[in-house]
Amino acid sequence: MIQLQLSSVSIAIIINILLGLFVYFKNPKKWVNLSFVLMTFSVALWNAGDVLIAFSKDSSIAIIWSRISYVGAVFFPTFSIHFVVSIIRDVVHKNWKKVLIVTYASTIFLLCFIFTPFIIKGVMLKPFKEIPGPLYFLFILFFMSCFAYLFYILIKALKKSTGLKRTQLGYVLLGYFTGAIAGLIYFLILQGFNIPPIHYIVEIGYTLVVSYAIIKYRLMNIRSAVTRAGVFAFVYTVVLAIPFIVGGIIKTHISSVSSNWWIIPLLTGIVLASAGPFIYIGLQRRFESRLRAMEFKSHEALRRLSHNMLRFTNLNVLLRLMVHYLVKVLKLRFAAIYLFDKQNERYILSSVWYSGENVELPQEFEVNSYLVEYMHLKKLPVVAEELSLYAPVSLASKIGKLSSDLSAIKINTAIPSFLRNNLIGFLILSDRRRKNIPFTQEDLNFLMVLSNEAALAIENAQFHQKEVSTLVEKSKREALADMAPGASHQFNNRLASISSSVELLLFKMENFNIEAHYDEKTRALLKDTKETLELIDNEVYKGKEITSAILKRAKAKVEFQEFDLPTLIENTYKLVMISRSRSGLDRAKELKFNIVCLNKIPDIFASEALLQDVFYNLIDNAYDAIQDKARLMSQGGNSFYQGDIEVSLSQEGNIIVAKVKDNGIGLTKENHRKLFTPYFTTKATSNKGSGLGLCVIRDFIEMHKGAIACDSEYDKGATFTIRLPIKKEKIHGT
Repeated sequence: MIQLQLSSVSIAIIINILLGLFVYFKNPKKWVNLSFVLMTFSVALWNAGDVLIAFSKDSSIAIIWSRISYVGAVFFPTFSIHFVVSIIRDVVHKNWKKVLIVTYASTIFLLCFIFTPFIIKGVMLKPFKEIPGPLYFLFILFFMSCFAYLFYILIKALKKSTGLKRTQLGYVLLGYFTGAIAGLIYFLILQGFNIPPIHYIVEIGYTLVVSYAIIKYRLMNIRSAVTRAGVFAFVYTVVLAIPFIVGGIIKTHISSVSSNWWIIPLLTGIVLASAGPFIYIGLQRRFESRLRAMEFKSHEALRRLSHNMLRFTNLNVLLRLMVHYLVKVLKLRFAAIYLFDKQNERYILSSVWYSGENVELPQEFEVNSYLVEYMHLKKLPVVAEELSLYAPVSLASKIGKLSSDLSAIKINTAIPSFLRNNLIGFLILSDRRRKNIPFTQEDLNFLMVLSNEAALAIENAQFHQKEVSTLVEKSKREALADMAPGASHQFNNRLASISSSVELLLFKMENFNIEAHYDEKTRALLKDTKETLELIDNEVYKGKEITSAILKRAKAKVEFQEFDLPTLIENTYKLVMISRSRSGLDRAKELKFNIVCLNKIPDIFASEALLQDVFYNLIDNAYDAIQDKARLMSQGGNSFYQGDIEVSLSQEGNIIVAKVKDNGIGLTKENHRKLFTPYFTTKATSNKGSGLGLCVIRDFIEMHKGAIACDSEYDKGATFTIRLPIKKEKIHGT
């Protein structure tokens, strides 16, 4: 029995030391790793005392070894609490620092009595037994209190955790429960209970459970080379333990015959030590080929995808291929790609692929969202379940919220994609369809390489797409340029005819004394007719300028001049109302229109014709949106809806800001993203819109070195914001 005890305790010591060293060298700078190492070494020291006592011939030497071993016994619960708090501090109550202080203070207090008879009074050698001192109960109370607190916080964390982290904590709890049973058996034996000394064997179970959690489930974020390390620890534990076991078994039977019984375990140790490297290599290859066959297969598939990406010049096809391949190869629930949109200054969902149940993913991420900021900061993959494990205290609240937000929408990992130090986008991955199979470090390394190579492929596809668009646009412009002289001549002839007719009528009305003839209603009608003819005459002139801007943009000059912007907007609204009343459409009689000048607006130096076309299109579109909403409201039985269009003007430095706001039907998120895309229209029928209006508007504004943006919510309305510089010198646009 004694030989079996010595063999068991020797194996326990070796496993604890090897496990501690393995964890330490994986990341010696992290407190969680260091606290784990100190915990395993304290257990090894506690066990080592029993081995040294067994080989002691003098009780005075034995008691020294016993008291030294109790240094490890006193530190073991303290380091255990420190380790557990380090991995779950995001769910531990706010007083965990005070608990650590009290625990370490209690440890120091007990250490003051370790080398006195107050803790260990004496040691009996045959049979071996430690004689506790009068303060030994304090040590037992301290030990039990620490483990009670440890179980409390582990169970609390287990209830709040999900996925991989829950699995990790489950194994940690099981390991400590096994360790607590070993400690209980030890204390009962010490108190005189007739129990077999199996606590060393139970303790081996504790270390094996924790080792399994580290190797299989990446406890403490240890992911690389775990197969080699596990095989190495297993082989050399066996190599070192078997000679002890052989010696313990044969000593009783051979020592009475020969005093050289020790030669047999010595030779056994030499043979095993020589064979150890070969056994290790063979087992390592076999285990690695079995346990990582799927991983190697997936990595090879990802490598092929990485090599083939640059062949794709169609961006949509490339993105679709990537997400589909990732879901298929990695056996994911879904994968998505978000790309940076310069126009909207945010990351837009560009492609997604589901396998099974669909998940409601965010359509976009703001540039200042913490996920984007965190990827900018770390430039490494973000694993949701590991965020809170190693977060600095100063960022614990933000990272904890980010972790919970990602888990809520079932996002497991985010892989950033950098190009010249710019985050152009990122991959979003779910967990695997088979639970408890996390991403290994090799997986993340491959995905990071794939993501960065994807950045080059995406840039290449975007460049190709831009080149194609440029060539198409160039060919269109060349065709328009070829057609421009004839088209412009024909169109201007029609305008000249209209202008001549209008000017003739105006000339006749100038020589006609309206006040001297007819009744009041007729005079009012003639005055309105004259004003309308004057407006038509002006618009005919501006029509020539717009024709030049659209059909001959490469050659035409757009004349800039100073004018009053509020007056232009008011006249534009009148034109919209005239065109609406004559087009056969229902006129919104209750439509409210208002121009608000938030401060004094100076005259703007710009193209009056182009800006009038800009505001005409925006007001006309707002009118359509109000009509659409009015129809929906009337179908729902609501007859109290009143359309409202407001144009607000303000000056910000050398910039005039114009906001055209309506309370119409608004835009969906999908339509909002395509708003300024050529040939895209939200009109119900093709004869109501060509899809070129807003695209041309943006071109006109950019010709003034200005900018336009839209803010809209479906069923709430839309606001178009135009920013135009106030020019002090003459500008020519082409």
